[in-house]
Amino acid sequence: VRLTVLAVIGRLANMNPAHVMPSLRRMVVQLLTELEFARSNRESEECIQLLMVLVRAAENWVRPYVGDIFSTILPRIDDAPAQLASKLLDTVAALARVGGSDLVPYSDELLASIIHALSDTSNATKRMSALQALNNCASFCGLVIDPYIEYPDLFKILTDILKSQPDSKMQLEVMRTIGALGAIDPHRFKDAISDTTDTAVTNAKTTASTGGTNANTGSIVNKGGEGTHRTGNPHVRKADGKLKKKKKQQRPQQNVMTEKQMEPLVGGIPTDSYGATFSNDGYYTRLSVNALLRILENTNDTTFHREAVEALNHMFAPVQNACAPFLD
Repeated sequence: VRLTVLAVIGRLANMNPAHVMPSLRRMVVQLLTELEFARSNRESEECIQLLMVLVRAAENWVRPYVGDIFSTILPRIDDAPAQLASKLLDTVAALARVGGSDLVPYSDELLASIIHALSDTSNATKRMSALQALNNCASFCGLVIDPYIEYPDLFKILTDILKSQPDSKMQLEVMRTIGALGAIDPHRFKDAISDTTDTAVTNAKTTASTGGTNANTGSIVNKGGEGTHRTGNPHVRKADGKLKKKKKQQRPQQNVMTEKQMEPLVGGIPTDSYGATFSNDGYYTRLSVNALLRILENTNDTTFHREAVEALNHMFAPVQNACAPFLD
């Protein structure tokens, strides 16, 4: 009955907001209070369902309260049971559609909770809700590309779900989510993965070295049950990745044109250049020169030698002195 009443109130808010908004505001405050002091998971689920119906029915009039609703829901996602967590994530998806950029200040905690839910292989409903929440956050909140940088394991988690789940609906949702997150620069993604690997190796070495000298180190690091030394924690991965990223930005960038030998080509792409900086202008020039030189070195392609030489002359004529690195 309460669900139906809220749905009707939400529709009436679009027709006569002056009479409905005071009651709607009191209803939001009442539901948030009930959720805050709920004694059981069943009471929490009822409050979440009512909030979700209210958000979907009165999108235009609930937006001023999106921040308050979200700040109440977010801390409960990680520790909630699977069924309640699924409802919370469904509400997050609805709030992302309504609030849009209002959820950006909570993006760090939100992404960590969503990835934690995606990693839970014991409940398909929870993972489906997490996928929908991530899709809506990317579509309506502008959280694109950065989730791949901050959490390099995210792409692997999504592809694993795509391979292992027989449910066509979940596979479709994964593809929608990958499309909404956008295409990442291979160079940036490679750096993010290497940062995570370096951090894991460093933490392992530090733990091994300190474990042999001080038996109480584990209790000190894990003081308060925070578990800050575990590399599996997405918060730790993100924080360490940022530190490593700052150090990596200080290093000189690799010059593609200074490589000494030609690279073997597979489908026209150098085999050791996957994830390289394809935005570098020198990369395309080097790729073209390597392809033409390979034609000139092949005695079976003598019929194309003249065309290859003409192509080289045509390439080097406009650049003049810039062709010096390729003359060797």
